[in-house]
Formats: sequence, C-alpha cells, structure tokens
Amino acid sequence: MPVTRLHEGSRVAVLGAGLAGLAAATQLAADGYDVTVLEARDRAGGRVWSEAVTSPARDEPCVIERGAEFVLNGYTAMRRLLDLTGLSLIDTEMSYYVRQLADTPDITTDDIVEAGRNAAQIARTFEYPPSAEAVLQRLDMDERLVDALRGRIEISTAVAADQVSAETLDHIASFEPLPSWRIGGGNQCLPTALASRLGKSMRYREHVRAVRETDDGLVVETMGQSDVFDAVIVALPLALIREPSGVSLPLPDWKRVALERVLQGDAAKLHLPLLSSPDSSAVMSTNDRFWTWTAADDTGTVTPMLNSFMGSPAALDRSSGQNGDFEAWIARARDIRPDLKFSADAAVSTIWRNDPLARGAYSAFAPGGGKKDADVLELPVGNIFFAGEYTDPDFTGLMEGALRSGERAADRLQRVARNITHETRTAL
Repeated sequence: MPVTRLHEGSRVAVLGAGLAGLAAATQLAADGYDVTVLEARDRAGGRVWSEAVTSPARDEPCVIERGAEFVLNGYTAMRRLLDLTGLSLIDTEMSYYVRQLADTPDITTDDIVEAGRNAAQIARTFEYPPSAEAVLQRLDMDERLVDALRGRIEISTAVAADQVSAETLDHIASFEPLPSWRIGGGNQCLPTALASRLGKSMRYREHVRAVRETDDGLVVETMGQSDVFDAVIVALPLALIREPSGVSLPLPDWKRVALERVLQGDAAKLHLPLLSSPDSSAVMSTNDRFWTWTAADDTGTVTPMLNSFMGSPAALDRSSGQNGDFEAWIARARDIRPDLKFSADAAVSTIWRNDPLARGAYSAFAPGGGKKDADVLELPVGNIFFAGEYTDPDFTGLMEGALRSGERAADRLQRVARNITHETRTAL
C-alpha cells in the first residue's frame, strides 16, 4: 500500500487524549498541522484523573489523584507545559521515594536507601538488564531487608520482581530521598488545559475501533463513523494496542514482538478520609504490597486524606476479596496508621484493571528490555506513529515519559513532512 506523502499542514489523527497524545497534538497544532484528537472518555487525561471529594475536616472539597500522582526530579517536559498553560507545582512536603516500614520498624529508611544503592550497583554489573529478583538474590543482607526491597519494587512497578527489569532500580523504584510535587488544583488540570487550547480539535466519546491503510490515506474507524487522515499518532494504553479485543492496527510482526516485551502493571489506589489534617508521611506494608502517604496540597496544609497505592497482580488478588471491595486493604491501612484519626465516610477506590479503556496500570520493561526496545516501540509503521509512557526508556511508566514520547512522535512526523528522514523497518 503506498504511503501518503506528508507535508506541513497534513491531516493528523491523534488516538487518545492522555498526556502523550495531548503533548503530540499541542506541538503539531502549534506548527500548523490539521489535528484531530479522538478520545473515548468524556474527559482529557486518561490515567491522570483528579477528583474533588468532600471531607469532614474541611469546608471545601479535597482533590485526590485517582491515577498518576507524583511529579519528580527531571520532569522537564512537564515543567515546560506547565509554563505554557500557566499552571504551577506544589511541594507535597514528603518524598515519593522514602517510606517507613510498618512490618519491620527496626529497619530504617536509611537501611532501605543503602540497600537500594547496593542493588542498583549490582544491576549495572550485568551485560544485559537482569530481572530485579536476580539482583535481589545477590544481596548479602537480612532477608527482611531484601523482601522490603522486593516489596518496594513490586509496588512501584506493579509487576512481580522476577518479571521486571532491574533497570527500575534507577527509575520509579529508586530509593534516593528526593522531593515530590503535584500540580496545584490536581494533576488533571494539565491535560484539561492542553485540551482547552486545542479547542475544536478535541472529539470526546469517540471509541476508535480500527486504523486501515487505503489508497487515500489512513482510515480511522470509530463506533459512529470513518475519517481519512494523512497520518495517525497512536497514544493509547499498551493493552488497547496489543490485545486482539483492543484497537485493530496494521502492525508488522517486528512491532508486535516488541510490544510483547513490555509489561503492563496491575495497580489500584485507595483514599480514606480523615477527621483532621495530619503531618506529611509515608509508610509501607511490605507484607501486603502497598504503601500509604499523607501530603500537602495547594492550601499549604496536609490534605485530611490517607492515600494508598497497591501494586502487582498477586497483591491485588489477595486483597480484593470476593466482591472486589478491598475491605481487607482498608482494614490493614487503618491498622498500620494508628497515628491518624479516620472518618466513617466511605473510602474511594480505583482499580485500573477494571477500566476497559486502560485495562491495567502503567508499564515496565521485562528483563533484557529497555532502551533498545523503546527505540523499536516508537518506530513508525508507514505513517502510523506511536507515543505512550510504555515507549520511554528513561521515564517508563511515568507522566514525564508520556509527555516526552508525545513530543518525540510529533518530532518524527514533522521530520517526515520536511522530507529529512522517514524511518522504516530497514533502519533497524
């Protein structure tokens, strides 16, 4: 099938209004391309989802993050877009990376930091990235400390330690006591602001079923209609690209093989209302594979809400109960936080495996994967380009990774349009 020649001003469909898709669309629209963003939800943001909930400890609602939460060091793409949209970051007054251990209080946060550094050094001695578990098996230390590291990795990656690359020790499972931020008013303010700037280019409640190559260009089929575009940027969660019941895409075998080497994690979040504003904190349960935290918001005080995150399929299976109500998780979260005064108000839970438009949490690389897989994952197929947190080698699974991947997808498309280069399978 002939590939449509791109040019500045080409018609481009962006599939998905998460951070990756919005970053790509923002850049292309600013440079004069005819952009259409197709989003199945009735909101922008995807797995970035902020919600205002009432609290008995405040007159005004509190904002919780039901999806991606922490802004970390090195988020340069995000900071540029925050400047563009007039949004700002707030200091959470706690560190995403440092957590007290509820099950083994005699093991200190300093012990965890030192053990994490040792594990990262061991990982770098392998020719190819091993599994995190392979690194843990080489640690000569208290088994309780090793399991604390294992729990930290599994919670953060939402994947079992023997299935995920040890590269994660330098990324989302890092142990350095670095600061953490959130976007004032909620993280969803950024995708909402970007979508607002795109105006009529945004089309919500558009469930994309398939992308087909034709003589006229790329046909994008939604539940209600079909439209022809010169190029498509696929910025959807991994499962919707990879699973047969997701979006049908004309993908060659080399692309599908690369997609199979990426893991989509399994995670859930829980929010428990409090009767008063506590101090900032971070406490982890190694045994149950979840952590809890309290953090400051844009009021300048700590939100009267206990936040909790559980990662890995096994942990969710153990804690969900027969009805998926997470009663055991709620009880355990209360148990490890005797310092807090809990309200009788209902908890708010978010289970990403149950969301049909996500089918899981963020992604991580399997052992042996990493940068080389990221290159292949982003390589276009004809005029179909790819973006998503699962493609980024340095910020895999994170908001920054999504934003950077969207900008790179837009860059690739623009290079093609300027006839500088058109990467194909032969470039591998």
